[in-house]
Amino acid sequence: MRTTSRTRVGAVAVAAATALFAAACGSSDSTSTSPSATPSQQQQETGSTGLSQAKATVDASLVNPSGILLDTALSKKPPTGKYVITVETPLPVTKVRDDALVEAAKVFGWRYERIVPGSGPEDYGNALTQAISKHPDAIHISGTPLSLLKTQLDQAKAQNIPVLSESVGGAFDSPVISNSLDGDAQVAAWGKMVASYVVVNSGGKANVALFTIKAFPILGVFVDSFKSTLSSTCPACSVKEVNQQLADLGTKTPSSVVSTIQQDPKINWAIFSFGDLSLGVDAALKGAGLNGKVNVGGETPSPANLAALKDGTESVWTGFSAPILGWRVADMMARHFNGDDLAAADKVLLPTQLITKDNVSSVPLDSTGYYIGFPGYQDAFKKLWQAQ
Repeated sequence: MRTTSRTRVGAVAVAAATALFAAACGSSDSTSTSPSATPSQQQQETGSTGLSQAKATVDASLVNPSGILLDTALSKKPPTGKYVITVETPLPVTKVRDDALVEAAKVFGWRYERIVPGSGPEDYGNALTQAISKHPDAIHISGTPLSLLKTQLDQAKAQNIPVLSESVGGAFDSPVISNSLDGDAQVAAWGKMVASYVVVNSGGKANVALFTIKAFPILGVFVDSFKSTLSSTCPACSVKEVNQQLADLGTKTPSSVVSTIQQDPKINWAIFSFGDLSLGVDAALKGAGLNGKVNVGGETPSPANLAALKDGTESVWTGFSAPILGWRVADMMARHFNGDDLAAADKVLLPTQLITKDNVSSVPLDSTGYYIGFPGYQDAFKKLWQAQ
């Protein structure tokens, strides 16, 4: 899991309001006797404009990425022999990311280690303390809000150990060198993409149950972006946010989804702020006789979600390239070791797209079913790293 990019979402609302204002000014003057639009007419006009905006976003998001997007080369080959540690969040997708990071570290000739904490509330912080005690040249962390790691980050700062934070977002300070990767801007973009797809494919008549875990602030960025986009592009649509606990994954969440839909039969979309949160939901919907009545989708899909797209039991997910994210982590550390400006890399998002039941067979996946994004990513990075 993951300054916020709400301005990207807010631009949709501003554009819609500007278009409506311009249309009103162009159709009347000081002598016009035309009656003012009724609230119902205004809602229809806003809905029509919003639907067009949503369709433009969807059309642009269905295309397979043609590269890694990052095009700023390193100033030089980074020093070899660096010792880097990842404190790995215990989720399947983070192992995929860090397996890729192992490959990237080998290109640089770095010594790489990962520490996998338990699932208890103090375990991640304890694992970070362990990493600091090894005195590495840099530490990579992800998922856990920085506010919960203040003690450990202060220790890292005191020992001049740079920390790269990823999949967290929010404000940061030294010793954290960056938190842009899979951060606020990326997650906000996914929220906009998914909401736009929902608007278009519901014909502007979506009633959404949005499932998330509020304990992870980065997921709130997706929720806020989704809700803002839905509100600005589809005045007739509705969204109900349903909070879950991390321990609910695959246990209580499937029944929560079923009961939410049973309590409000108008709900026709179930959206999840990350793929693993939907574990067991398809089976629960089928058991309750609700399969086919609710469209399922969200961000950062698991292989099971992509398989469900192929089966036609789910509708839409955003592509999350864990392998490219792993190489981007190595790239960011290399820039830091070189003394290069990180700004150019900070502002570049991961290659992504909307994956649907119509295009899932043509998007790049690895042998285990994870989304790759761009199959030639290793060579593209090596070119930027002067390592070919």
